[in-house]
Amino acid sequence: MFGKNKIAKIKRNRNNSKLILPCNSLDQGTTAFMHWLSSEEKQSTNNPIILKEFVNNKYAILYDNNLADDVIVQTHAGIPQCKTCHTDDCAHVGFTICVEQKYDNDGTLE
Repeated sequence: MFGKNKIAKIKRNRNNSKLILPCNSLDQGTTAFMHWLSSEEKQSTNNPIILKEFVNNKYAILYDNNLADDVIVQTHAGIPQCKTCHTDDCAHVGFTICVEQKYDNDGTLE
């Protein structure tokens, strides 16, 4: 789940009621998306990443509960780039790719 050479640090969220795993890789972003998608309360702090706003093929505004801050992922020429991590292979990008695929397939995020 965390890769062979990566050590996962477990961190408590702001209200210390649930442990949240860090989201550093594309795979962890996919896992965070599946958790968010199956969640009954999409804005719950139990989700590692929350989708706040999405404009297809332009940008996604996410809330990362590990960072306790908003994250913007912009898409240029079909390639998402995280403005916080300054990379195209972090969990925020993985989450956004899943959002884009769901939207392209279903026309909705519900």
